[in-house]
Amino acid sequence: MKKYIRQRKKGHQFQSHFRVRIPKDLISYFQGTREFQISLKNVRNTDCLLLTMTLRIRLEELFSEVREGMKSLTIEQIKEVLKIEVNKQIDHSKHVFYDTNKYNEFKKKESLEKISSREEKLKSMLSEDLKTYKKKIDSRLESILQSMDIEINTKSVNYKQLRMSFLDLYLMRFEWMRELINFTGKDEDDFRREVDEKLKLNLFPELLDNNVFTNQIPTPPQVNVSAQLELNSLESTPISECIVGFLEEKGGVSLRTNQYIQTSLNLLIEEFGDVPVGRIDKQSAVKLKSHIIKLPKNRRKNPLYRDKDFHTLVEIDTQDTISTTTINEHLSYLSSFMEWNKNHGYANQNPFTGLKLPKKTRPRDERDRFSDEDIKKMFAKENYIPQTKILDGRYELYWTPLISIFSGMRLGEICPLYLDNIKKIKNRWCIDVLEEENRPDKPLKNLPSRRIVPIANILIELGLIEFIDLLKKKDPDRERIFQELPHVAGSYNKNVSRFFNQRYLPKLGIKTDKKTFHSLRHTVADHLKQKGVEPHFINELLGHSSGNIDLDRYGKGYNPDIIYNKCVKKIVYLTSKNRGINFKSLKLDWKKIIQV
Repeated sequence: MKKYIRQRKKGHQFQSHFRVRIPKDLISYFQGTREFQISLKNVRNTDCLLLTMTLRIRLEELFSEVREGMKSLTIEQIKEVLKIEVNKQIDHSKHVFYDTNKYNEFKKKESLEKISSREEKLKSMLSEDLKTYKKKIDSRLESILQSMDIEINTKSVNYKQLRMSFLDLYLMRFEWMRELINFTGKDEDDFRREVDEKLKLNLFPELLDNNVFTNQIPTPPQVNVSAQLELNSLESTPISECIVGFLEEKGGVSLRTNQYIQTSLNLLIEEFGDVPVGRIDKQSAVKLKSHIIKLPKNRRKNPLYRDKDFHTLVEIDTQDTISTTTINEHLSYLSSFMEWNKNHGYANQNPFTGLKLPKKTRPRDERDRFSDEDIKKMFAKENYIPQTKILDGRYELYWTPLISIFSGMRLGEICPLYLDNIKKIKNRWCIDVLEEENRPDKPLKNLPSRRIVPIANILIELGLIEFIDLLKKKDPDRERIFQELPHVAGSYNKNVSRFFNQRYLPKLGIKTDKKTFHSLRHTVADHLKQKGVEPHFINELLGHSSGNIDLDRYGKGYNPDIIYNKCVKKIVYLTSKNRGINFKSLKLDWKKIIQV
């Protein structure tokens, strides 16, 4: 028992302390505490051993109880993780394909050689140093499983199966990239079938029946939609087949956006069944719109709704329905889909034209900005430091709100940043916001989002550059700044968004339906607007189109010094006329936190 007793010197005497380290996988369940330590100064030497043994046994029981409350990794969860990973690899392969110049045989050959080189490099690593590569997979799986609140037991059979499946999947994607570039005619579902055949896990059972509609949903009874119309062969094509064609041709969108589009288009099948697309007329569109308006919020997540079908949901009398913005997003995607069908001969009209609801608020009013008092409370040392759990290695919770409030960057632009995206440009530290061919996990929202964002001096004073340098020194193989964040549903946002919107803002009493992490971006925009900064400079900082074709098409981005002096330098938050909010109180000793 001696290893649980620690001698500490106090004055000229030594005192005994009982000490037990908390297992790494349980630290987060004890608010970041890493060990238990109790003074034994009033315990007689003869009783010390007995007490230590009793305490140790009780703590082991406590650790076991906590672990029992965690979920063990099941086969179904393995499937869930792998299905997400398969879609990510498909998305990655598409980026490689679309970035290949198919019109230049030399460039095409060069791309194929690059793929083969990457494949050989991976095979060589697996052959010569499998242990090291497994550690890389473990690091990634740790983030994914922690986000799902699943116990991480690297010695369990299920975990080893999941890890091996990841390795197999990484190897399989190279061949599929070649299939795409060589135009062999294979599609995404062919790749999914090959994955199923290789992994033997039946991840995509819907494909066994040759159903090409990937995002399978329960099909309601066929509804008589404009049955009197005589349809030609194209117009008789089922909705599901047209959805596949529409999404394949659309291309170039992120996995997350693709999922949003599919969710909207699925509404057609949920309402009418997989009927011929040519039967969707104005009457059908108006009927679907009237039902969409009645849908409750979070129908896929809320336990009250997630097991109910579409027609049951629209009959439920609830005040908690989806917003006008969400309704219009559905109608917009449906209109784009039917316009595509019209242009390709599958339909003779676009019945969703003109069906959007009028917005009751201006776009600028859809989200609130944070007041200066909100900002003061949000970034007060006594609130911010304990809640962001920086001592537990939750670097993203500390840095993402600070970066956003001094740059207006989107959460989806900050979370996936790589270490080398922070760079000096003309002697000024900047964040290079861009899409990169070999990094498909960091897509941009649109073309204007590609920009250079100068870093505010206060962020440098708080140690952002020092923090990044220490990360590089501690782990030379580290790639991303917030590498611990899991990639969920096409982005790294989930954990930060959940912390900020569901825990931190409510705890401070400043959460409303219109105040979220994205409100930090609105705060920056409004802050600069009230200071009289010209709109084109604000647009450049935030990554918005200027609305001027000459500036958008022909003008290069501004020099970082100009954007710094016109915008970033002017972001100063005050609680009174000459009294600024003290962000410097948040400064930490990064060398102690990230021990190299």
